[in-house]
Amino acid sequence: MAFELQPLGPAKRADQVFDQLRGRILSGELGAGDRLPNERDLAQALGVNRASVREAVKRLEFLELVDVVHGQGTFVRPFGGSSSLQLIETLLREPRTVTPGLMRQLLEFRRDVTLRVIELAALRRDDAQLARARALLEEEREVGAEPARALAIDLEWNRLLGEATGNLMYQLVSNLFTKLVAQLGPLYYHRGRDWRRSHETHSELLAAIEARDAEAARRVLGRMLEYSETAILAEVERLAAAGLIGPAARAGELA
Repeated sequence: MAFELQPLGPAKRADQVFDQLRGRILSGELGAGDRLPNERDLAQALGVNRASVREAVKRLEFLELVDVVHGQGTFVRPFGGSSSLQLIETLLREPRTVTPGLMRQLLEFRRDVTLRVIELAALRRDDAQLARARALLEEEREVGAEPARALAIDLEWNRLLGEATGNLMYQLVSNLFTKLVAQLGPLYYHRGRDWRRSHETHSELLAAIEARDAEAARRVLGRMLEYSETAILAEVERLAAAGLIGPAARAGELA
């Protein structure tokens, strides 16, 4: 066997098989075109039953990380060819694939999509959505200094803006970004964050949305994104320099 596998404990064995194989694929330890060991050998190496391996491989196939070729075996696909949006989130669950370069690409993609989302939200929002936005703004004024509460409020903002586009595709992608923001929260939502600045810019953003001024909403959101991107990338660079993320990091989810 060309790579080392670690025997697994009894809990959530299919999840653990999936996590271990996914990590080796996304880190490049298992490269495009490589053939996975057969089901029996994987089960033996990992100390699990074959049903757990089978389920894990199905999940890898769903993410388009592997191809199962009848009579030949299971082969790793180049993950750049996947059409699964879920893979974006998956990349951030493996510390060895989280690099400053990947994060810059992710933030660039988020910026482009989110600026279009805010335009549509400003033009299409309804009164009920405005009322929810005002309630979020008031909640932020009261508890925004607490990082966990501030993160929860921003997540709700993201969901609300996606919904206000009236476009299911933008809403689904916004929901993906909401999950990513939740995962990246510790990189940005901390005691040193200027929550008053966030509250002020949210106030400006709401005013633009109330006025149905899409251009103004884009300008405000652009400033917000630039501020958060700078903070996130600085923290990512620090983590990479410390060996906590990137190719030298240990396997497991980004903390």
